[in-house]
Amino acid sequence: ESLYLGSKVINLSMYLYIHPAFTFSQFAHTFLQLSTRILQVVSVLSLLLKQVIGHNMLNKISFLAALLCVGASQANELSDRNLVTRSLTVQDSELQVVGALGYGKNGDEDGIEVGLDARYGLSDDWTIGLGHTRYRFLERGNNDLGLELTVGAGLKGMYEKSGRGNVDVLGYGADIAGKYVYSQDTALVFGAQYVFWNVQHTDKNADEYRFNLGVQHQVFEDVVISADYTLRSLNDMTQSTAHKASVSMNYALSKNLDTGVFVNYSSFDPVKNGFTAESANKQGIGG
Repeated sequence: ESLYLGSKVINLSMYLYIHPAFTFSQFAHTFLQLSTRILQVVSVLSLLLKQVIGHNMLNKISFLAALLCVGASQANELSDRNLVTRSLTVQDSELQVVGALGYGKNGDEDGIEVGLDARYGLSDDWTIGLGHTRYRFLERGNNDLGLELTVGAGLKGMYEKSGRGNVDVLGYGADIAGKYVYSQDTALVFGAQYVFWNVQHTDKNADEYRFNLGVQHQVFEDVVISADYTLRSLNDMTQSTAHKASVSMNYALSKNLDTGVFVNYSSFDPVKNGFTAESANKQGIGG
């Protein structure tokens, strides 16, 4: 699930298989332990970034790194190692925890960003996360090729409204996301979504439509290059449209663990649209 929480830059990925016999309390306890450990490491990394990078960066620099891997009891019960053939939903009883950490700059503003997300498979078709959910209603064939379609809903992003007493503006929405796998090496990803921006203490809300198209190609074993373009059609904002483009490389260290690098650019101007400069960054590069 993709959130526009400013610019998400470091993905610390962890995949854990939870046996279906686990009780909910055991699941919650395990998830809390993993989340706490991630946050501890993220805090240390953020302090190191401040010391090493300083405050004179022209672009956002980010690092994508794996933190921890808890072994799966059966590897074939985890999501596919190959990103090209990997489903848009996680497997039944599979838990994925993802942390985000990065340093960014937008105009005269810079700083450290921290994020955390998790996804759990209630079934192979239905995934729930922190503030979002996704359901697959069209599955690919037995050979992993063909069309896959999902619908999702939940929190799509957050900005901070500028002005006296800055307030958080949350974006809620629904989407349809799909993937067409041509071969074990190449896939097309696409989607459309509607986002409603709820501006508190005012009647001046905003909304938007997003349309994205991308391609994934495996250039070497376990190494996948992805390119994605997103068009944002904005309503009740100063900008009527905004564009975002990204290129990334994903390396599957194992079936449990991914790492990678990326570069992206967005034409969305948070200040021009009434939000604070640190709400979103225009450029990103890192891993």
